[in-house]
Amino acid sequence: MEYQIINDGDTEKEIEFKLGTQELNPYIEGSLEKLRNRVSIKGYRKGRAPKILIRTRYYDTLKAEAINDLILDVYKKVLQEKNWTSAGNPELLNFDDYTEIKFRLRLEVLPEFEVDNYRGLELFKEEPLPVEYLYEQTINRLRANYATVVETTRNTAVDDYVTMDLEISEDNKIIENHSDIVIKVGDRSFPDDLNRALVGVKKGEKKEVQIDKQLYRLKIKKVEERILPQVNEEFARMLNFSNLSEMDTGIKKMLHKEEEERLTDELRENLARVILERFQFPVPKSLTEKEYQFMLKSHNLTDNDSTRERFLPVAEKRARFNLVLDRIAQKEDIKAMDDEVMNLAQRNAVEIENIDEDVREYLRKVVVREEVVQFLLKNANIVQKGKILSPEEVKNANRSVRH
Repeated sequence: MEYQIINDGDTEKEIEFKLGTQELNPYIEGSLEKLRNRVSIKGYRKGRAPKILIRTRYYDTLKAEAINDLILDVYKKVLQEKNWTSAGNPELLNFDDYTEIKFRLRLEVLPEFEVDNYRGLELFKEEPLPVEYLYEQTINRLRANYATVVETTRNTAVDDYVTMDLEISEDNKIIENHSDIVIKVGDRSFPDDLNRALVGVKKGEKKEVQIDKQLYRLKIKKVEERILPQVNEEFARMLNFSNLSEMDTGIKKMLHKEEEERLTDELRENLARVILERFQFPVPKSLTEKEYQFMLKSHNLTDNDSTRERFLPVAEKRARFNLVLDRIAQKEDIKAMDDEVMNLAQRNAVEIENIDEDVREYLRKVVVREEVVQFLLKNANIVQKGKILSPEEVKNANRSVRH
């Protein structure tokens, strides 16, 4: 076997191979033996038909299988000789066996990079927000969710709902006309000038507002306000709690758990940023594409130019982060136990008896990478930092309107 590396990129290679035609013969014999045990020929028991008969009848099939086996064998030999690790299946660019066997493969290999200084990484973790603050925000949000809307005769205020006829004209021509349109006063999706004009109006009032080159004509037909429920025993029962005390305890317990999960997620994101800044190397396109396709499936996205432009860089970072985790796992001899793989399969509703080797290997990598993340966090220098809330933030953290 002779081969020449045509393209020797960091992760992408192109190799041209030359072999004598006789080197295919052992592979044809191997394919013949496998086929002999699979096919049934009239007059012979399975596995007993003469080889010459099978060779004559199925030569094209035998040759195709033999060529495939030959290509895979020489591909593996080159990987071993060059100490490369494959990043995916090779691509056959051309093949010719007229006078000698010649073919060219395109393949991707994992990049060469070293991992060091990954112990003692300095990571920042926020202190948890006060539970009382989170509780107040949650109660306010729940009160808004359970609010009732009633008509009022008073002047409008922010957060009221206005039903009106709206006519928009430009250069004395009507360009939009809406009847019984409902607008929440202060809604950010409407122009500021329109929101300001709606504050203080009453039912039956007409008003004109000039906004840039357009004239807005308003006819107010109804004003409604939200009545927030009182925080009492009845409110607690609306939320499926027995009483106020149980509601207070239950919601605070839930918020404490959610806050811990949020801080843990942020810490992991911080770890990923530090790792990605520290370890820069080219990522095989196939690994980036695999991560990208996984993201499409996970988020039910359509593959198009806009989606690729937005998510492909994220996929590259994920692939690079995983490669670093894999390399640290090798260096620290971190491995997944069979019971951990089985537990992960069960948590993801994978039928254990139907797990093939590819799925098992994928689950094993997921387990190992998680253990590496925990190893890095355990050995990191985690610095707590507080978050200062201004009085205005405390008051309006969850508001979605302008005042």
